[in-house]
This record gives sequence, C-alpha cells and structure tokens, in this order.
Amino acid sequence: LLLALVTQGEALFIDDKKSLEISAKVQTRATVRLQESDTEENLKGYSWPEVDSWDLVQHRNLALVEINHDLKALTKDLDILYPLRALQINAKYHIVGRFLYEAVYDYGPSVLQDAADADPENFDEFKQGYDLWEAYADFSRGPVFVRLGRQNLAWGETDIFRLLDYINPLDNTFGGPFEDLDDRRIPLWMARSSVNLGLVGPISSLTVEGFFVPGKWDARVAPQAWLPNGNPYGAPVPRLLVPSLRNIAPDREWSESRWGGRIQGLIGANLNVAVAHYKTFLDMATPKSVVVGNPPLLADLNALQLHWEYPEVQITGASMNYWESMTDIVFRGEVAMFWQEPVFIPQINNSTLFGPQLELPPEVLDAMEGLLGVDIRDLGLNGIPIEPQGGKIPKKNILRYMLGFDKQIWIRPLNKVNTFFISGQYFGQYIPEYDDRMAIPALVYPSLKKYVPVSEFEHVFTALINTMYMKGNLQPQVACAYDLKGAILLQPSVNFVYEPFRFMVQYSTIMGSFANFGLFRDRDQVAVALTYLLN
Repeated sequence: LLLALVTQGEALFIDDKKSLEISAKVQTRATVRLQESDTEENLKGYSWPEVDSWDLVQHRNLALVEINHDLKALTKDLDILYPLRALQINAKYHIVGRFLYEAVYDYGPSVLQDAADADPENFDEFKQGYDLWEAYADFSRGPVFVRLGRQNLAWGETDIFRLLDYINPLDNTFGGPFEDLDDRRIPLWMARSSVNLGLVGPISSLTVEGFFVPGKWDARVAPQAWLPNGNPYGAPVPRLLVPSLRNIAPDREWSESRWGGRIQGLIGANLNVAVAHYKTFLDMATPKSVVVGNPPLLADLNALQLHWEYPEVQITGASMNYWESMTDIVFRGEVAMFWQEPVFIPQINNSTLFGPQLELPPEVLDAMEGLLGVDIRDLGLNGIPIEPQGGKIPKKNILRYMLGFDKQIWIRPLNKVNTFFISGQYFGQYIPEYDDRMAIPALVYPSLKKYVPVSEFEHVFTALINTMYMKGNLQPQVACAYDLKGAILLQPSVNFVYEPFRFMVQYSTIMGSFANFGLFRDRDQVAVALTYLLN
C-alpha cells in the first residue's frame, strides 16, 4: 500500500567518501580450573563454590559490533547538520553493541548449575547481557575537543594494576584478576572535553582536560565478584557468611557524580608530564556490620548483616614518561594521594562483634549451634552482644606510587628476527596515619577470626616480556607479579593470528602467602579463547 501511494522518493548514499566503518568481534573463551577449591568440612566450604580439578568454570561467549562514522563529508549534504558546517565543527560518532552469554551455568559443573537454579533472578541478569556498550559523539574545532556519551577514560601510566586509572569501574565478575584491564572497564555516560593551548613557556602541547559523569544518570560501580552467590571468581568467603552479605550501591543523585581534571604537556623533546585531580568510587566496596531492627539482644543471627558500601574518594596525582635516547628506555612514573579512602578496621567496621557480650555457658552455645546451624564461637563470639550497634567505615589518606620502565632488546639465540619487549614496574603504598588493626576484609584460611593484615608500607613488583615469531603471527608472553608478603602471580600465554582468527592459550597460577592477590591462590587455571574479527 505504501509503495502504491509513494510518487517520489529520495535517498542519500552515506558512504561515498568511505567515512563509515563497521567491524565486529566474536569470541568464545573456555576456562578450566586445574586445582580444586580450598575447603574444609567444618567451614562448609571456604572457597565457594567448591569446584574440582579440571572443572569448567567459564565459557564466555562475546560479540561486539562497532560502528565508526566521520560526518565531515555528510555535513555538506544534510541540512540537519548545517550548524556543524556553519561553525566548522568536525563531528564523528562511535557505537559498540555488546552481546554476552556465560554458558557454564547451563552445562558446567553441577555446583554451578545448582547455584544458578537457586537464584535465577540474579543469575539470568549476570550470565547474559545485551548492551549499548559504548555510544559517543566527538566534536572538534581547532584545539577544542568534546566527547559526549558512554565511554571509557583511562589516565596514568600503569599496567596490570591501577593507580590513577580509577575513573571507570572494573567488572570483577568475569575472570577477576586474570583478565586484562582493557577488557574489564565498564563504560560510563560522560561528558569529556580538552583544549590544547600549544606552547606555553617551556611546555609544548599543553592540554587542559576535564570530565563529568552525572550521578543522576550513571552512578554504577564495580560489581562484586561474590555476587551472585556461586560465581567461581568470587573472593574466598566462607559459605556460612554469604547469606548475610549485602551490596549497597550509590544512589542515582547529583551528589554521586564523578568529575575531574588533568593538565598535561611535553617538556623538552622526551618528557611527558601530567597532573590530575578527580572524584570517583573505588573498585572494592568496604564492609560494615549492620544490625537490622536494632534488637536489644542479638539472639537472631539473621539480624546481623554485612553491608558493602562505596564511599566516594578524591584522588590527586601526577604521572610522567621519559624516553632516554642513550639507552632507548622509556621510564614511567606515577604518584597519587587517595584522600579519605575507606578502610577496614575490624573493631570499627564490625564493632557489633567486638562490644560487650553476655557470656553463655558451653551447653547453651552448643544448643544455639543446633538451632542456628552455626557455632557462633567460630565468629569470635562467646555469647550474645549486649545492645549491639552497627559498625562505621573509617577513612585514611593513602599514598600510592609506581616506577616502571619499557625496553626493546635483542635476544638473538631465542629470536633472530624480532626484539623482545620487556616491562617492569614497582608499586608502593604508604599510610601516613597507620593503624596496626587495619586489614583486608578477607578472612585468613581456615580461620573465621583472623583477617589479612595491611602493612604501613606495601610493595609489589610486576614484569612482562613478549616477542613475535612467524612474521608477527605468533606472540608468546609471560606476565608475573610478586608481593613482598610472599604472593606470586604467574601468567604465561601464547597468541596465534591466522586472519581473521585469533587463538589464545593462557595459563594462570597464584601461589604463596594468603595476602592481596594471594587470596585467589586456589584459582590455578588454563583458558583457551578463539576470536573472529570482521572488518
């Protein structure tokens, strides 16, 4: 009927200047656990869910469709774009659709299928997603640049771990510390702008940059890996404590907006420097005990909950990179003060468990264990707290810093055609007003009373080396991290390119002490990924 009524039609060919690019990435990734979970019968599963060696713990299927379109040529033909043409503004837009499906909960180990069946509401949202992942428009004229829309913004000079790069939250639920940072950042709806002032005194390309994430529109934070209950990449939490955990995300209010600014420039020919200050939310939530209903006596353990909250943090820092021509080494550095960062001090955050108690005789405690299914003595209680009060979240200023280098070197016996790329980093942390009760909110296996301590000074070293064979189509790499407390992360991998396919095999192991990333020391695994790129 419409075709019969139409007497004239008009069409516009939008890509006669080759300004529109459409590409796609399709990937399937399977991960097998090589070590069974650390469990102990009386703790009812410290690392939950309890998977066995050679269990499939991840089968992630991912598709990304990307559109990039430069509107410069189009502004000459469309009247609706006349304002851009009149003001001589260059415009582009970028769209990425993301489709994700985690299949391990459909045909993986029975413990994972059972977890999904027990909580279908959370798992249905967790294991599949169809998102407008990135969507932004770029506008520029001369030295002024503006980007509006859902996007990622990474500042700083670090790899493997973050320091100044805390603007976008990380997805901790798929793969945890074994995944690359670029694959884990969650885009935010953001307004971002920069102005290049050119040469100012001894500084060339002096650029002033700022961003604003309206909390009314987008106040999302990093999802916690233990939600939903049954995610194999959750932090090791005793299963008996999981029902009491509550994740409290920020409200969508203007007061929860992220914002910040940065000034950067080039000094001389080789030194890039930047100074930044911004407000954000950290990736890890901070817990505090909450007494529901404020009963006079905490006779019902269901009234005791552990809320994980995200207080805002402001960060002031600077970064630099310097190319030293004599040795052909790039030196990198970064320093940042985290102002009033929320910390965990058990006696304050979980003050409910440390207040005065009405001590009970052993036979009464045994009877309570029969009723509750939990021995409260495992929680550090010898009785019932009197007039229990909720905990508070203390805050401390924390100084963090990084020194690193990058170097291309020849190792002829191993590769006669291509160089090896070597990178090393040192991460340090100092707490000026240190409290020796500070800890990571994770219990030291197999205790339910002792937390992982935090030191006044923390030190972590990282290293990475890779090279290329077969005209760049075969790339082996080894990445590692060492915490001076004794935790070690080792991650060798091999990437093979056969256009348009990418094939990757990666082994990951964490060993050593139960500190920092050592909390995941029972997560030894091998991952295999097949990627298809369409341009």
